[in-house]
Amino acid sequence: MDKAHNINKVYALILILLGLFGFIMRYMELGDMQYTALIPAVFGLILFAFTRGIKNENAVIGHLAGVFTIVLVVMSSVMITKGLVAEFSLGRKQIIFLIVIAGGIYSLRSQFLYFRAQRRRKAKLK
Repeated sequence: MDKAHNINKVYALILILLGLFGFIMRYMELGDMQYTALIPAVFGLILFAFTRGIKNENAVIGHLAGVFTIVLVVMSSVMITKGLVAEFSLGRKQIIFLIVIAGGIYSLRSQFLYFRAQRRRKAKLK
C-alpha cells in the first residue's frame, strides 16, 4: 500500500472520521454545534476527491493535494502549540492535531517520493 494515491485515500478517510468524531463529541459533551471541528473533514473530502487524479498521475492535482496537506499540517501545528501552551495538557483536541500532523507528514513524504520516481521514469523514456 505504499502508493501515493492509496496513502492519500487513507489519510483523507482519517481526516473525515476525525472531523466527524470531533464534531459529535463536542455536541455530546457541551450540546453546541462547533462547525470548526468539521475543518479536517472538509480537507479530507477535498483530498479524497483528488485521489483519482493522483492515481492517474495528474501533476496539477498531485501538487494541489500536496499544498492542501501542507496547509493542514501547518494549521494543525499552530493550533497544537497554542493549545499546549495555554493548557499544558494533552487533551482530545491535541491528540487529533497530532494525528493530523503525523498523517500529513507521511502523506507528503509518499507524494514527494512518488512524484520523484515518476519524473525519473519519464526521464528514462526520453
